[in-house]
Amino acid sequence: MTLFRKSIALVLTGVLVIAVAVALPLQPVFGEGGARRDVVLHELERNATIMDMLYLVEFEATQAGAPTSREQTIELLDKLVIPTLESLGKDGKVRAGGIVAGARAGAFVVGAKSQDEVTELVRALPAWGIMQWKVTPLETFAHRADLEKQVVQGLRAQK
Repeated sequence: MTLFRKSIALVLTGVLVIAVAVALPLQPVFGEGGARRDVVLHELERNATIMDMLYLVEFEATQAGAPTSREQTIELLDKLVIPTLESLGKDGKVRAGGIVAGARAGAFVVGAKSQDEVTELVRALPAWGIMQWKVTPLETFAHRADLEKQVVQGLRAQK
């Protein structure tokens, strides 16, 4: 092998090493993961929050609905409480929630386009009449972070 060919081989090897060293850290950006995935997921979350607002729904059993006999307890559980819990567990609008351990109370987070939609959902539950309900609108963390960024920008502009 001549000196010229050795030099070309050495240069080409160096170019290959540099190309690999530059391309490997960038691979997640263009693959299934990385920055592109994060941008797409953030955009999907932002669009979902535009369509559905989040609401915290808290509920507690009222004393007026308390059963006084074994038969009333069975009927109350069978016809009102169990169907309500099953309905909340299957509803796609309910994002998370559960029952307070050891109490006749619970809470869930629901996505809806309006407070009226949440009211309709709650009123359609079998146990609606024996529970006291409280609905609170929530902001998403991403939305609130965007608002706080605007405040910071406004404060910086006042300098």
